[in-house]
Amino acid sequence: MNEQQLKGKSLDKLDVRLLTIVIILAVFEFELFSFARGLVELAGQDVWLSVLLGTFALLMVIYLLVKLTGRFPREDLFQYSKRVWGKPLAFIISVSYLLYWFVFLAVLFNDFSLANRLLFLPETPLLIPMMLIGIGALWLAAYGFTALVKFFQLMFPFMAVLLFIVVGLSLKEISFDNFLPVFSNGYVPIFKGALFYLGLFQGVEVILFLAPFLFKPQNAVKPAFLGIGVLSIFAFTSAGAAVGTLGVENVKTTVWPGLATVSIIHLPGFPVERFELFLTLPWLIAIFTTICLFIYLLSHGIMEIFGISNKKLVIFLVTASAIAASYLIPNQAWTMVIREYFSWLTILFIAVIPISTLIIAIVRGKEGER
Repeated sequence: MNEQQLKGKSLDKLDVRLLTIVIILAVFEFELFSFARGLVELAGQDVWLSVLLGTFALLMVIYLLVKLTGRFPREDLFQYSKRVWGKPLAFIISVSYLLYWFVFLAVLFNDFSLANRLLFLPETPLLIPMMLIGIGALWLAAYGFTALVKFFQLMFPFMAVLLFIVVGLSLKEISFDNFLPVFSNGYVPIFKGALFYLGLFQGVEVILFLAPFLFKPQNAVKPAFLGIGVLSIFAFTSAGAAVGTLGVENVKTTVWPGLATVSIIHLPGFPVERFELFLTLPWLIAIFTTICLFIYLLSHGIMEIFGISNKKLVIFLVTASAIAASYLIPNQAWTMVIREYFSWLTILFIAVIPISTLIIAIVRGKEGER
């Protein structure tokens, strides 16, 4: 490939700084309105310490993911894992990611239908809003990753501004007595909470699949850290506001602590009475963008692993199958249980497998073209 071809190819790639927005919108979805309950069950009033410790662990994981991506800047995990692990193990790992993403998509569609019935259209059959959001997501995913990122750029300000306004307002209701005494349950629950917090970040593994689309992916540490930093600030303030406002025992019995926290905000003389409605637009943007991204990843992975070239058909089948699979989840209680186990499983896919791949690649001297 001559110099002119290389230059033309580099112009087609995305600025690595866009990774910040991609990570935020990949990770931020419905669970971040309810994650405080699971953390409080493990760490109690020391939940804020679990978030800080988990954030530190997450930053180390992100650093290693970027290092792995930097070793293979023109390939994704499915491609270079064949050279690192060997074809049989690489196939098992790749299919495991596909199954992981498929279950996640089904849970996302189920969460969307349940929240839609609660907040927007209680009398509308669940299939109709799921079909509408599915059609929009598959249509956007069919245009490829670059189109997804452009859409993410457009939507991000609408989500971020409203979200941080609401979170900021919720801080005024905090009672710091709810955080005392510190270390009342010892250190072990804090470490368990930190590990659980790490598993809440479904979506950060997207770093491993974006190298071919990014210009100089080896420089992705700062953008990735910035994205994780924004998410961690929201998680810290959201969890702190839930415990500080509702108290530990109330958080444990609340299905959606994020909404419950915002619902008790009261500003005398202010024309808005129900501030939880401010979360509806950020929530819709967040869950739609996450669904779009994982439909793309799952479809692209299926085509790459099994050598299928009909992109539109694969995307349609992936979306329809995920919607159908969401009906296998009978109720909200099952969704919460699946979410809990899924959070622990996430650690395998965002940390254990990628870090093991990096170690083996270093030991075996495997490295991609630059």
